[in-house]
Amino acid sequence: MRISLNWLTDYVDVAAVPVKELASILTDIGLNCEEIIETPTDIVLDLEVTSNRPDCLGHLGVAREAAAVLGKDFTPPSLDGAAESETDVAGLAAVVVEAPDLCPRYTARVIQGVTIGPSPAWLVERIEAAGLRSINNVVDVTNYVLMEYSQPLHSFDYDKLAGGKIIVRRARPGEVMVSIDETTCRLDENMLVIADAAHPVAIAGVMGGLSTEVTAETTNVLIESARFDPLATRYTSRKLALMSESNYRFERGVDPVALERASLRACQMIVELAGGTIARGVVDVWDRPFEPETVAMRPARCNALLGLDLPAQRQAEILERLGLAPQIDGERIVCTIPSHRADLQREADLIEEVARIEGFDSIPISHHVTHAVTDEGPAQRTRRQAGMLLTAAGFNEAITYSFNDADEAALFGFDRVVDVDANVRKTNNTLRPTLWGSLLRACKTNQDAGNAAVDLFELAGVFPPGQGELP
Repeated sequence: MRISLNWLTDYVDVAAVPVKELASILTDIGLNCEEIIETPTDIVLDLEVTSNRPDCLGHLGVAREAAAVLGKDFTPPSLDGAAESETDVAGLAAVVVEAPDLCPRYTARVIQGVTIGPSPAWLVERIEAAGLRSINNVVDVTNYVLMEYSQPLHSFDYDKLAGGKIIVRRARPGEVMVSIDETTCRLDENMLVIADAAHPVAIAGVMGGLSTEVTAETTNVLIESARFDPLATRYTSRKLALMSESNYRFERGVDPVALERASLRACQMIVELAGGTIARGVVDVWDRPFEPETVAMRPARCNALLGLDLPAQRQAEILERLGLAPQIDGERIVCTIPSHRADLQREADLIEEVARIEGFDSIPISHHVTHAVTDEGPAQRTRRQAGMLLTAAGFNEAITYSFNDADEAALFGFDRVVDVDANVRKTNNTLRPTLWGSLLRACKTNQDAGNAAVDLFELAGVFPPGQGELP
């Protein structure tokens, strides 16, 4: 994730922090800075963001983290003052979500009377610093908000949507759509599409369609801000070989609440830069409104695990700076988990947050580590002796994959197998009931490479189905 220092400063005051020190601080709290890039007008930090922190795939998320560790104020963009016309958006656009399991929330806003043109220099500079290229003022704004909120948006030419209607549904067998990069996409029923009244106009979470893209002739736009299922998005992206900044974020998860704020932010900016008026209201189809979870942490357990002696009040202060609304309840601190921190699910997660912000360097180092020593058990002894005997007999030990195809298992007499959801894995999606297939495949690989005389053994787990209902 490329973070512009000029952009970051809009939300948290880091001007007084030397850039190398800031990079080191971010690395210490889990946002590893891989490179500092200096441009003629900016400094860009290239951060490695782990897959469990999709909130930090945007400038606001990184600013929130920086504010917490530096003890600074976090100032997100103001969304006040967005003027709306008297035209109700419900009279312009209708949204039907036929697959709520794959699209838990979909919002749409309409802006009328825009003028498409080049973006101002400051906007071009910022999105290019983030690694994107400028297209036009409307598309650039959606990309800007993407890199701000970590929320992918899409802009449709409203007048090209048949019936002014959005239908979120699974693709039908045989449907074909041309994406905005002019790729012909052959769709299947496991893919989620955004369709109008006639045909698909976008591949949900991955890429828009060429037929409804915003061009120089566009005057009315519909802004999509939604949440799509990570696994379905990943399947579609890989099957169609289409990669984008959008699917990268949807596969990791987006904030179910902030997506509506991101939509409003984009509309405000479009009106400022391209003119037009925002239709009153928002079409918002939400399968189930967000209900925050609560997670409790014991201060005594936190200190015991980290080897620290932090007062409960200090621990609560750290959690407060992270926006977790902690409440001290006797021997516990109870936190309300915000929508952008889906990674916080148990006590150990909160303890890690305390450790990150307090600083891992503050954890004391012990020069003596003790652990119980146990004798080798019968199972370990048998495995070791078997391995030694087979190796002495001239065999080579193989380590093969635990998954194979159901058809392969059937060759060895297993017609019942333990499998995984076909939407997650299309091939090699059954747990092997025997080692025969894996070892024969390894033999064939060796023989194909000219190593005909190969003797292999493997000591590994298998998963025969047994009796009764399969998991």
